Amino acid sequence: MSGILQFLLAFGIVLFFLLLVYYFVKRGTFIQKGSSISVLERHYLDRKTFIAIVRVIDEYLVILVTDSGATVIKKLEDYEEKSFSSMFFKKLGRKIK
Repeated sequence: MSGILQFLLAFGIVLFFLLLVYYFVKRGTFIQKGSSISVLERHYLDRKTFIAIVRVIDEYLVILVTDSGATVIKKLEDYEEKSFSSMFFKKLGRKIK
């Protein structure tokens, strides 16, 4: 009988900690608010591949993110917070309609 009580007590403690971790992860309290790193835009190329514009402190980077990792494609010198497509087509030399 005491074995069952020990099991239930241990199970209750583990369940309590799992629910506590779930609560904090769901609320996002592990992520600092006002962080110096933020994803400004994200455009998917495939289901698991996307290009993102990321602000790190005062630098703007274009990053390719895949399953195997992330690669910095380019550091942007003159990024203005406007739409990705207008900036992309500007670099191609076309105007968007």
